[in-house]
Amino acid sequence: MYCKILHGASFGGLINYINDPRKNAILVASSDGINLTNNQTITDSFVMQAGLSARNKKPVGHFILSFSPHDALRINDRMLEQIVNDYLKHMGYDDNQFVAFRHFDKEHPHVHIMVNRVNFKGKCTKDSHEKDKNIKVCKELTEQYGLFIARGKEAIKEGRLCSMDAIRYQMLHRVSESLQVSRSWKEFENELSKAGIRLRFRYNTKTNGIEGISFTLAKENISSKMKHDISYSGKQLDSSLTLACICKKLGNPIAIVHEQARDMYDDARQEWYDTHNAYEVRDIDRVFPDFDLRFPWQAQARMYNAPQMCGNEQTLGQDFFDELYQAADDVSYIGKGAIQVGLTSLGAILFPPYQPAIFAGGGGTSSKLGWGDDDKYKKKYSSRSRSFGRGRR
Repeated sequence: MYCKILHGASFGGLINYINDPRKNAILVASSDGINLTNNQTITDSFVMQAGLSARNKKPVGHFILSFSPHDALRINDRMLEQIVNDYLKHMGYDDNQFVAFRHFDKEHPHVHIMVNRVNFKGKCTKDSHEKDKNIKVCKELTEQYGLFIARGKEAIKEGRLCSMDAIRYQMLHRVSESLQVSRSWKEFENELSKAGIRLRFRYNTKTNGIEGISFTLAKENISSKMKHDISYSGKQLDSSLTLACICKKLGNPIAIVHEQARDMYDDARQEWYDTHNAYEVRDIDRVFPDFDLRFPWQAQARMYNAPQMCGNEQTLGQDFFDELYQAADDVSYIGKGAIQVGLTSLGAILFPPYQPAIFAGGGGTSSKLGWGDDDKYKKKYSSRSRSFGRGRR
């Protein structure tokens, strides 16, 4: 038996993961007084209890108990309930809220325990020497319940299995918490960076479509023995972290770039108007036609919460992407016409169709794009009426 311990701040994000119907999750144990009707009522119960100790910024305890595949046939839900209760008691969490769900998505039996570190007395349970205590308790319970004790190569294999699961769960926590406190793509990228994680969009160079999102934890942030970075798609981490779900909160990248390009277009139109005489400005609607009619595919993006995977099939050409690959540090080829790009390079890819139109009145580049609330074009656009494509007459 082995246990990985994680601490976090979001009860809602964790319960949605450990009680995911797709994993055939089964409740095997829980403390008294929790409304188990659904994930929201469980979350509400934990949040209310955690409120008794407002100073505690990370009240969430996530304990992942993993067992050898050799124990799969003998471990039943009743035994897991007993092991969970014994484990929490030995770890000092016998006066705390908890729920424990068994998952069946791996070859080895394992159970996820969500614990409220704020106990029923309103005090935060101390976690000093928790790692050492955890090792001791796991060893004692393994012997007490007659569980399989891996030796030699088997121990190494099972240890790696558990540690890889733990890395995935740790990334899930970090990504979920970063998204929770972010209001824009730029804030999201910055929060992830603080956690040692980088985000990348999967972009199809053949169809011009944004096909997904992934998250990578650098090997330096995992272990000195780790030989490579660890990456998961948003969907692999959790159904709530797909590109479509994240876009519901942070916005459709194509629509964001379109609106910022619109403001550059309006600025260029105004500058052209101000620098031409009365006779010349009569031609302004020919020089600067309706913006949405000029870029119909991008304009339609406002109708969708997330980018359409099919794209618009107006590719930029291999030379463009080869040059981008050489110049940018957030681009990598992954095969079959697909690349992974960060926010900066995504802007560099989405902006070129607008450049000829904007250059007609003084220019604009993707470097002016902003993905955050501090972007001048986003602020300017949100403060005025949406009279699409119309400048000064």
